Amino acid sequence: MKINNMEVLSQKFAYCGCHKIYLIESLSDETQAIASGYELYPIENLKDVYKDSCSLKFISNWQLNKTYVSQFEKAKFRGKA
Repeated sequence: MKINNMEVLSQKFAYCGCHKIYLIESLSDETQAIASGYELYPIENLKDVYKDSCSLKFISNWQLNKTYVSQFEKAKFRGKA
């Protein structure tokens, strides 16, 4: 899958239930996300979760060093997860 022409290799993402979406890239990311109270979802659910999120939504990796979609930017999904 690609989001805004950036390759996504993650198999899971963390979601706050409103607008914060973080791609999980390692076991450490997963452990930190769970410890922080985030729900984890399979990457196949990403498009639907993004579509149903509030207008402040964004997609970054958990480490916050990659931004796939900034707030108020349109996401373009390509390919299958």
